[in-house]
Amino acid sequence: MPTVITPKSLNDETPSRKIQKFAAQFNIGYPTELRLLRHQGADKFFVRVSLSNRHTFSTYHLKYFTAFEHPFTEKLLHFYRQQKESRPLWCYVHASSADSSRPVVRTTSERMVKAALFRALNAAGYDASGRSLDGSEKALQGTIRIAISEPKKVLQIEFGQLQDYLSQLLSNIVKRLHTFSKPSR
Repeated sequence: MPTVITPKSLNDETPSRKIQKFAAQFNIGYPTELRLLRHQGADKFFVRVSLSNRHTFSTYHLKYFTAFEHPFTEKLLHFYRQQKESRPLWCYVHASSADSSRPVVRTTSERMVKAALFRALNAAGYDASGRSLDGSEKALQGTIRIAISEPKKVLQIEFGQLQDYLSQLLSNIVKRLHTFSKPSR
């Protein structure tokens, strides 16, 4: 009889005590804290935006944070320590393989969406790290994750349309991340 392999949930990966201590010390959350942005119209652009007022670990890195410590764990903790010190806004873009797209298609769609997001942030007056370009606004604090459901279809969208779509969403995102932001020191 064949073995049935069930997909893992984010909750299946229990972080080690070392990771839990690190997360508490640096106030970094887990991807389960991200909340889906409402009224996105994601059916047309095949992306879903999630937000958190806290910085969160990337979904991709959770496999390195289990009790069975991976050699790559220390490097990732160093990376997150540097990110925490230097970037008020963390942005992740993850492409799904559900549409049987090749890795090159997923990577290209991730880069395209990330570039559109950063240009939309720039048009709204922020740099890629969430800092105000002219210094008049508070920095955006937290995490934005964009999940691409169909990378092949995203690559068929004109870049300008994707950027306009993300710019429209960004007005809501900025309000939500400013609501949670701590005052500048």
